[in-house]
Amino acid sequence: MRRSAATLVLDLRRHAQEGFWLVALLTGLTVAALLSPLAADLVRWWPVIVLGELTITSFYFAAVQVLQERNEGTLAARAVSPLRAWEYLTALVVSLALLSLAEVTVLVLVLHGPLALWPALAVGVGLVSCVYTLYGVVAVAGYESIGAFLLPSGAWTLVLSLPLLPLIGGPGGWWLWLHPLQPAVVLIDVAFGAAPSSAAAPCLPLGAAWCAGLGGLARHRLRRAVTPAGARG
Repeated sequence: MRRSAATLVLDLRRHAQEGFWLVALLTGLTVAALLSPLAADLVRWWPVIVLGELTITSFYFAAVQVLQERNEGTLAARAVSPLRAWEYLTALVVSLALLSLAEVTVLVLVLHGPLALWPALAVGVGLVSCVYTLYGVVAVAGYESIGAFLLPSGAWTLVLSLPLLPLIGGPGGWWLWLHPLQPAVVLIDVAFGAAPSSAAAPCLPLGAAWCAGLGGLARHRLRRAVTPAGARG
């Protein structure tokens, strides 16, 4: 726990020094300004807005940090330290979840105002950020540079947009619950009154299960990120 807390502090400091917080808050304010003329019609579109914002704040920020730390040699040093992979990933998830919550809070307050169901939104945003962060680690582990990662990253993020299909006239149904972001999408809908509160019941356990599964996969992929390309089988 102490190692995770110390790593979390380092991550938060790194994000502040490298402008992650500034980028996130400026992005939130910019999107809010662009969408403000449509604020009254956005209720059903909040899952799209949140997932779009957190694609940068969690998925890409996680990928960038892993690549930077690998190139700096930080990941290799941590691999031989007492810090365990799950502790590293926990700190990364929590630090980016805090950043994501701050960004979405600014966006919601500007466009919508106070919510009656802030806890549902907070849990939903936390789940989105957790899935995106771990998925970012999984996706970026096989690349040597951010330039090599950017082009195929579009395909990686496209997979995450499947729960949004019903919003654009695509098919819905029970199968959406097989997607790791569906619990978060439902919680966001609940927060804005687009779904009944009863719909939130299965979301936290299912979302937590998806995060645990992605965490195991991210730990495996993280080992690839610290293994030199020539040494991989």
